[in-house]
Amino acid sequence: VTEYISAERDYLLIKEEKGVDGTHLLNEPRLLCEQLAKALRLLHSQKINGFPKSIRMERYFLSLKSKQGYFDLHCALPSFKIESVEQAYQIMQRNASKLCYDTLIHGDYCLPNVIFRDGNFSAFVDLGLGGVGDRHIDIFWAIWSLEYNLKTNEFTDYFLDCYGRDNFDYDMLKVICAFEVFG
Repeated sequence: VTEYISAERDYLLIKEEKGVDGTHLLNEPRLLCEQLAKALRLLHSQKINGFPKSIRMERYFLSLKSKQGYFDLHCALPSFKIESVEQAYQIMQRNASKLCYDTLIHGDYCLPNVIFRDGNFSAFVDLGLGGVGDRHIDIFWAIWSLEYNLKTNEFTDYFLDCYGRDNFDYDMLKVICAFEVFG
């Protein structure tokens, strides 16, 4: 951080991180999955003391309470087969109590927001949705970003294996998908 300015709006000025974002490793998808999972495990292993709650989680609960969504299929993963706003809302209602504030999350964990140098993780950027939340949010967005950028789901299982399947509940990824498509 080089400077923080709080006026009509808040500004956090930081120095540029040297390296390339995850989209530059698309020609090496296995290495990308390995490094993306390794960086995510590192983030998720941090202590949460002193961090605020993730705004993304707060938005989830506001959407659930207001019962108003705009159903954005752009956020869906085909494997979860969520096809309507009503279906998404039902999934949200049944599973909202399973969401946890137990992990430091990025909140927008996608390829452009993870910086690599020499093929290894270097830094995270765009942390505006970060804070304490549910790890499944980051895992969902990592998968979404991989499938979107690689134009295939061929590497999804590999990424999940690299992250460690014993570290998450696969069924919760559908819950996150429902919250995301509901809006």
